Amino acid sequence: MGDNPTVISTDNGHVTLINIFTCAEDAQEALMKALDKATAELFAGLPGFISANIHAGLDRTRVVNYAQWESVEAFENMTQRPDVQEHMDEIMRVARTADPRLYKLRATYHP
Repeated sequence: MGDNPTVISTDNGHVTLINIFTCAEDAQEALMKALDKATAELFAGLPGFISANIHAGLDRTRVVNYAQWESVEAFENMTQRPDVQEHMDEIMRVARTADPRLYKLRATYHP
């Protein structure tokens, strides 16, 4: 886990992966650990990675990964790596489903 906070800005050109995982209630902690491990050991060191934020659903049946990448190309390059596929296989042994989608930030609101 890094010391730099995620910066959410419409001006930086980044793309955002929002991946919603579902899991059994008793598997949420294992899923969180698998995502933490993959992020720390692999994703954080890849070209184009900006940040990741992993959220645990209060109902214990969902985990959301909000990750920023420099570009669509950097994200797509990451998905083609065999070591990434290995980590995703490990994660999907714990998760029931995953719904990864890329987004472009269009607006932010602050008081």
